[in-house]
Amino acid sequence: MQAGETERLLSLLLVILPILLQNYLSLGMDELDSHIEYTDVPEEYREVQQSIDSFVRVNYDTALGMLVSMQATPADITTYRGKIVDIIRNNPPLASVPKYFRDGREDYLWYSDFYDDITKEVYHKYRIFQKPDSEITTANYAEELATIDLPYFKELVNLISLERLCMDYEEKMTGESNEIEVADKTNQTGEESPSEEQPVTPEAEPAPTEKSKPKRKQSLDKRSYEPKLTDKQYVLLEKCVEKIRLFRRPVKAAGLKKLLKGKLPEPLQVTNQKSLVYLLDQLKEHKYIKETWMSVAEGNKDFISFRTDGNEQRYGSEPHYITMQQFLNNRRRNLREAIQGLESIEDTIELFEENRDK
Repeated sequence: MQAGETERLLSLLLVILPILLQNYLSLGMDELDSHIEYTDVPEEYREVQQSIDSFVRVNYDTALGMLVSMQATPADITTYRGKIVDIIRNNPPLASVPKYFRDGREDYLWYSDFYDDITKEVYHKYRIFQKPDSEITTANYAEELATIDLPYFKELVNLISLERLCMDYEEKMTGESNEIEVADKTNQTGEESPSEEQPVTPEAEPAPTEKSKPKRKQSLDKRSYEPKLTDKQYVLLEKCVEKIRLFRRPVKAAGLKKLLKGKLPEPLQVTNQKSLVYLLDQLKEHKYIKETWMSVAEGNKDFISFRTDGNEQRYGSEPHYITMQQFLNNRRRNLREAIQGLESIEDTIELFEENRDK
C-alpha cells in the first residue's frame, strides 16, 4: 500500500471511528449494561469477605470430612440448624446473612444488613481490617483465628460453615427423594401409562408442600427500607414521582409509605430506572432510607421494568424484576449521562430538608 493511500485510510478512520463509537454507546445501553459486572463493594470490606471465606473453607472441609466418615443423619442436621439459630439469637446483626449466602452472592456480608445493624465502633473496626498474610490451613487455623480482632468474626465463620453443611445435606436429600419418587412411579402397577390416544387428565392443584412455602412467605419476608419520612414528606414525594412520571401508574403517598416500609403488595412498573436510582440514592444520602436500599429492593422484588411494544417482542411479556446489577449499572450511568427529572428530585430533597423532623 502506498504512503498516500495509507494517509487517506487513516484520515477516514479518524472520521468514522468516533461515529461508530457513539452509536455503540447509545444503542441498547440497557441491554449492554445488563451484561457488565460491576461491584460497589469497597476493597476493605472485600478483604473482610475474603478472610471469612478462607476460614470457612478450612472449617467446612474439616467438618465435612467428619460427617462423611460418620454418615450424618437427619438428627445431626437438626442439631446444626439449632446451632445456627443459637448463633443468630446471640448475635442479632447476623440474622440476614444466611439469606444472602444461600442466594449465592459472593459478597453476601456486604449485601446483607450486617453493616447496617452493627455499632459505629464495630463498623470502624471492619473498615480498617487487614486480612492475614498467611494462607489459612488446618495447621494454623486456630492460631490465625485468634489474631482476628473483629466482633462477630468467629460467629460468622461458624454460621456460614454450618449453613454450607445444611445446604449440602438438603441437596443430597432432595436428590435421594427424586430418585425414590421416580422409582415409585416406575414400580406402580394396575395403571395405564399416558399415551397419545389417551390424554392425561389435568391434575388438581397440588397441596402446599415444603417447596411451595417460600412463595407463600414472600410478602411476609419483605424488608423495610427503614424510612424516616414524615407524612408531609410522603406527600412531597408523591408530587415528585408524579411530576417526573416515575411509575407507569400514579402512586399515592400511602402507596409510597407501603413501599418504603416493605409492605407493598404488588411491584411498581418503572418508566425510567435511572431516575428511580437517583431519587433513592438521594434519599439514602440524606439519611431518609437505609444505605443498602438496593439489596432491599431486589430482595423484595419491588420494581419491574416498563415494557414497550418493541421490548415485548424482544424479551417477552413476562414481568422483569429490576435486579441489583441493573441498579448498580444505572448508578454509574447517572455519573456520565443526563438524568430525567433531576431538578424536580433535587427540589424535593430541599423541601424534605426544610421539613425535617417538623
